[in-house]
Amino acid sequence: MKKDKLPIPVTTLVLMIVTITYKAVLVVIGIAIWLLGRGFLEGYLGQYMWVFYLGVGLNIFCVIFMMILVFAPGLAKWIMVKGLKLIEHFRFLKPKKARLEKLEASMDQYHETAAFWASHKLMILKVFLITMVQRILLFTVTYWVYRSLGFHGYSIITLTILQSVISVSVDMLPLPGGMGISESLYLVMFAPVFGESLLPAMLLSRGISYYAQMLISAAMTCVAHLIIGRKEQEEE
Repeated sequence: MKKDKLPIPVTTLVLMIVTITYKAVLVVIGIAIWLLGRGFLEGYLGQYMWVFYLGVGLNIFCVIFMMILVFAPGLAKWIMVKGLKLIEHFRFLKPKKARLEKLEASMDQYHETAAFWASHKLMILKVFLITMVQRILLFTVTYWVYRSLGFHGYSIITLTILQSVISVSVDMLPLPGGMGISESLYLVMFAPVFGESLLPAMLLSRGISYYAQMLISAAMTCVAHLIIGRKEQEEE
């Protein structure tokens, strides 16, 4: 974005809105499933319920922290500055005045984010609803894999809920794409759904919903790199 000559405050605002709405959607879905289908969840997750609780808790923490950045920038600035000084105190980083000034300047940008949210509430709601639809459509991938393998016993609602539980559980874990834990939860939760076809179903579902997106993103990154590089050469 910086290479495309977009103002940093604007790009910060866009990224904050996208991130907060994305996490907020997962929080809403996770809480709704917990409130309306706790027994249903326990039947499929069993001893792995703690992973779901951990995922919901981490997402809630993330949303609250980002909301503090947006709506309480003074408090957020105080927390970040104190955190930086604590890190420097324990010698994880060498004390630098320039680093502190840069941090304080970056935190000041969130004032503009708060003002934007206050004056564009309807737009934020639209972004939230669009993100909700996008996420739910992605969660239905497992159902279409289920039908493509010739199964008919489970409804689209049930399989979409199960897939959303996996996403909520692993989204905030410090693993790239939730690799490993996503597959483990899939094998546990969808065992009664796919039976002997469980492994092929998992490979198809994860391949479409995650690895295919990685390949598409990689291709788009290469295209963007070439386009930006060409623009820079023309300007020079």
